[in-house]
Amino acid sequence: MAKYNIRICLDDECDKIEDCLACQRNALIICFLINFALFAVEIYYGFLVQSASLIGDSAHNLGDAIILGSSIFLITASKLAKAKLALVKCAIWMAFGFLTLYHVGNNFITGQVPHHIPITLIGAIALIGNILSTLLLLAYKNKDVNLKSAYICCRNDALGNLLIIIAGLLIMRTGTNWPDLIVGTMIGLLVVYSAVKITKESLIILQEKKS
Repeated sequence: MAKYNIRICLDDECDKIEDCLACQRNALIICFLINFALFAVEIYYGFLVQSASLIGDSAHNLGDAIILGSSIFLITASKLAKAKLALVKCAIWMAFGFLTLYHVGNNFITGQVPHHIPITLIGAIALIGNILSTLLLLAYKNKDVNLKSAYICCRNDALGNLLIIIAGLLIMRTGTNWPDLIVGTMIGLLVVYSAVKITKESLIILQEKKS
């Protein structure tokens, strides 16, 4: 797996990037900027075309930007501090997951059918950005709970973007809003599930520190 790791620091002696703090910080900064930019694009077009999947994914990207931004300042923190903030990040994560499910319910009631072209194109652009983010954080996915939560953020985003592209194509094919509603639900549930998973790991770490 090491051959896929991306080194992004200027240290010529950086031969083990999972332990390089400069690489970790630079990777998180780049991923933060990507997620915030994707949030801005998706929230604008999500409300423009009334797409539950785009609105939900934009909320997810904003939550991820917050998580990634806070992770930048936790690189040199203690394991206990990282576990405590991971709980806060997971609470934010879960809130955005339920927000996604709310938009799904609202569009189910209104019956709004979003236009497939913006959904498909924006989903494709976001997929490229999140694949890059996932590759940047790949080396740190098992480093600690802070970096693992950041990696899972970007990985889940990439999966969500792929589903959004599929939804756009199915909307074009069927002319209904069901693909958008189904994908929005899947994204919301994926976010909630990931938040619960990281929360459990953080609680285990906190319990070990107390005992």
